[in-house]
Amino acid sequence: MKETVVQRQLQAYNDKNIDAFMDCYSEDIKIYDFPDTLRLEGQEAMRTRYQTLFESYPDMIATVDKRIFHGNYAIDHEEITGRLEGSTLKAVAIYEIKDDRITKVWFLKGNS
Repeated sequence: MKETVVQRQLQAYNDKNIDAFMDCYSEDIKIYDFPDTLRLEGQEAMRTRYQTLFESYPDMIATVDKRIFHGNYAIDHEEITGRLEGSTLKAVAIYEIKDDRITKVWFLKGNS
C-alpha cells in the first residue's frame, strides 16, 4: 500500500535506519531534481549517499506537513532540520510507487 511505504521511509529516515530506509525503494530507484535532472540511480548509489547523510547529520529530522496521494504517486511537503545550524530545508517530494516500493523520486527544492 502506497501510504505505508511512504510513511515507512519517512520513519526510517528519521531513525537513521539505512536498511529499513532502503527496503522502501526499488533496486533501480531513480532520484531527480525536478523536472528531469537525474541525481542518483540504483540502490548502491542511494545507500552510499544516505548513509553518509545519516552519519554526518545525526540530528536531522524530516517532517511532513502535507501529503497528497494521486494514483501511484505520493506528494509530500517536507521540512528538514538538523542539517545546517538553525536552518530549515523545505522541499516537495514526489514519490512514484509500484509494487509497494518507491521507484522514482522528484525533489522540488526551495525556501517556501
